[in-house]
Amino acid sequence: MSPATEDGRLVVLRRSGLLVSTPESEFDRWTATLREDTGAAVAAFLLNDATRVLIKSVSTVHGAADHVAEISLGLPVVEYLIGLAEPHGSAGAEPVHASAEVSADGRTVGWITIVDHAPREWTGDQLRALDNAAAAVSTEVRLRLANREAARVRDLVASHNRVHELIAKAGPLQAVLTELTQGLERYDPSVMACVVLLNRDTSTLHPGAGPSLPPEWLAAIDGVVIGPNIGTCGAAAWSGNFTITEDMLEDPKWAPVRDFAASVGLRHCWSMPIKASDGEVLGTLALYGPRPRQPLAEHVTLMQDGARLAGIAIERHRTMERLVHDARHDGLTGLANRTAIFEHLDDAIERIPAATEVAVLFVDLDGLKQLNDTLGHERADEMIREVGERLLGALRAGDFVGRFGGDEFVVISEGVTDHEQAAELGFRLLDAIAQPLPGIESIVVTASIGIALTSGTAADAREAIRQADSAMYTAKRSGRDRCSFFEGRERLRTGRRLSIARDLRDAEMRGEMHLVFQPVFELETTELVAVEALLRWNSPTLGEISPVDFIPIAENSGVIVPLGAWVLRESCEILERIVAQAGRPVELSVNVSAHQLGQAGFAQTVRQTLHHARFPPESLTLELTETALLRERRSFR
Repeated sequence: MSPATEDGRLVVLRRSGLLVSTPESEFDRWTATLREDTGAAVAAFLLNDATRVLIKSVSTVHGAADHVAEISLGLPVVEYLIGLAEPHGSAGAEPVHASAEVSADGRTVGWITIVDHAPREWTGDQLRALDNAAAAVSTEVRLRLANREAARVRDLVASHNRVHELIAKAGPLQAVLTELTQGLERYDPSVMACVVLLNRDTSTLHPGAGPSLPPEWLAAIDGVVIGPNIGTCGAAAWSGNFTITEDMLEDPKWAPVRDFAASVGLRHCWSMPIKASDGEVLGTLALYGPRPRQPLAEHVTLMQDGARLAGIAIERHRTMERLVHDARHDGLTGLANRTAIFEHLDDAIERIPAATEVAVLFVDLDGLKQLNDTLGHERADEMIREVGERLLGALRAGDFVGRFGGDEFVVISEGVTDHEQAAELGFRLLDAIAQPLPGIESIVVTASIGIALTSGTAADAREAIRQADSAMYTAKRSGRDRCSFFEGRERLRTGRRLSIARDLRDAEMRGEMHLVFQPVFELETTELVAVEALLRWNSPTLGEISPVDFIPIAENSGVIVPLGAWVLRESCEILERIVAQAGRPVELSVNVSAHQLGQAGFAQTVRQTLHHARFPPESLTLELTETALLRERRSFR
């Protein structure tokens, strides 16, 4: 008897139950009949499992065996069988045997064997009985395989139907993918199925379902960046092609984690890309296994069907997410829409902590009709989108903003303790809105903001928004570009800020700006060793304006960049003349905004300024102002 090699049929035998060590009455009947017809001491049905021989059914002179044995290949099977009939055997006697192959679909899967003690010659009738028994058992094996194959296919179809049903009912994506992978594993228990999803924004993979894989393995592959040499799934997602790793311990793509893979019992991985209807890769479907192995044709077909189903599920899930998102978000700005604003505010009112209130800020842009007439509706839409982004960036963590409609926005801030805190938020929003529009530096947009505070005892969401809307109209009637509280508690924003923002542009070119120098003396010698350049502004319309007032506005509006360049150039030229007259070096300190440092080519600008003014670089100190950094930090509180 020679062992058959491992192939797809033996895999089917193993998962179908034919290799399970349990007695089989049908096989026992044939071995018992064969033993009687041949007069052999033992008749047996043996199955080959590549590394072992399973004695599936045994009939001896003592009757059918009450157990089924498993013997490693290479051991004396015949001697074992005769020992069942004659436990003590005959000293020196060598048993004789005859065998006939048991086949299924043209492949040998085992043998029918008769064994007797020597000497003996098998007659023609006995050998024909052996062949007949082998044919009958082969028929029984093929019938069982067909029945169990049909059952496997029915189970797979039923699983696919459940997947389609979950998709149709908009079931959770994880539940859909779990049913899909479990169906594959029931069809072929020798593999472990896994779906990983591709995040296109980060080019990373994330587990969608892997019910039989070790949790530590799923955690390890979470966030893996795809690439041509990154594992099997990473390569499949990168290329969009079916990728096979026969042995993870030998594949260079698995080198960084091969020891870990071996420690959790994984050796092979086959990965099929999951694609959308337009060909976009959405993730991969992978089949893992505990030993090195190439996929069979049925595995490829199985994975193709599974990947197609997974693609339908993922696309449907994304579509539903978009529908849900669109139902609650504004199409122009992407912010929450009116429906979501009311829902969020109702929830916020219900959970107001003790001693705090919810601040509702109704923001209405000033002069939108004029901007529409001047710039056109398309440019006005861009302005509304830009304002939405600015409002979002100016909020604290946990604050909420939505577009109420047109040029109106609603901001909801929970945990507000007093009017001062709400007013601070309102002024921060005004500052964010009033920055010049990108590409149209001469236009500054302003807003009127109404603020209503509620503790949840006297108003619902609609009433709170009505109050904030009423306060907003008070702010508009008071001159715009300001905040006003409901019920007459006003915190009016003066119009001076807007005037400063408008007049500040090109003020240095109009000769309104000048520099003063703060001297620094050596204490021991009282000699002048350094000066600090300080900027001053005397406006013909607004009068002398403190740097405390106009520097923050310059930083918020972007004017600080050209203004800072003028200060650096002017101070270097003035001090160069002073140094030439004094005949000795004097150091210069100039304040620089973080906005200037963030500009591309800032260092080149400084070098060119120094070269033009013939000012020595070692005598210049640039000091970073604190205001810009503090304001950036405050916007995230």
